[in-house]
Amino acid sequence: MFLLCSSAASARVLVCTSILTFAGCAQLPSAPAVNSGVPTAAAVAQTEVFAPVNNPQDPTWRAVTIRFKTPTEYSLSAQHGTACIRAKAEGAWSFLVADVPAAFVTATQLAWRWVVPALIADADNEVAGKDDAPARVVVVFKGDRTKLDASERATMSMAKALGGVEMPYAAIQYIWAGKAAVERVIPNANTSRIKKLVVSSGSAGLNEWQSFDRNVRADFRLAFPGEEPGEIESVGLMTDTDSLGGTAEACYADVRMR
Repeated sequence: MFLLCSSAASARVLVCTSILTFAGCAQLPSAPAVNSGVPTAAAVAQTEVFAPVNNPQDPTWRAVTIRFKTPTEYSLSAQHGTACIRAKAEGAWSFLVADVPAAFVTATQLAWRWVVPALIADADNEVAGKDDAPARVVVVFKGDRTKLDASERATMSMAKALGGVEMPYAAIQYIWAGKAAVERVIPNANTSRIKKLVVSSGSAGLNEWQSFDRNVRADFRLAFPGEEPGEIESVGLMTDTDSLGGTAEACYADVRMR
C-alpha cells in the first residue's frame, strides 16, 4: 500500500498524488441497472492473467484511505454496456488496491480501460497544490528500503505517522494529464520514489472508453533511470480532488496483469 502525494498544509499530511482533474459540472451519465452477480475473482482469474473483477465489492479489491481526508466513492456501475468501477471524488482522496498474487509479481504487461467525462480546469500535474486526477492507475513495486537515502526514509516515516498509510518503495502512476504531453514522466513534488507517466492528455477521447497495454518494467526503467524493477506489490485505481476541492468522476474496467 502507499501514499500518493499532494501536500495538505492544513493537516500537515503528506499524500503522494498524480494529477488530472474534472470540471466540476461534468458528470458521467447515470448508470443503468447492473447485475451485481459478476464473476468472482477466482472465476475470472486464469493461469496466465491476473484479472481483478470490475466490482469494487469483490474481495480482490480493498480501499485505502488516509486520515483527515474525505474518501473517494467507488461503486459498481456500467458505461456504454461495460460493467465498471465508478469513482466519484468531491474534495476527496482514497484509492482502490488489488494486491498482486505471487504468480504475477514478475509480470511484464498491465492492461486496463477507463472513461473520463471531463478535465479539471485548474489542475496541473506539475504544480504542487493543483495535483488532482480524475483517473489514474498505479503500480507499486517492492524494494530494499535500507538502500534509500536518509531523506527518503524520513519522508516515508513522516507520511506513515501523519497519514496512517505506508508509502511505496517505488510507484508509477499512469495518468490522464490536462496539459502535459503523452509519455512525459513527471516527478512527485515530495518524493523521488513516485513518478507520474502521462498516457492520455487534454480533451481528446473524453466520454469514450480508452484502452491501454503497458510494459510496466520498461516504464519503470524510464521513470527510474539506472534502476531495475523489483517485484510488483499491487495495482491501484484512484480519482482524487483533495487539492483543489472540486468534483471528478471516472470509470475503470478490465485491469489485466500478465
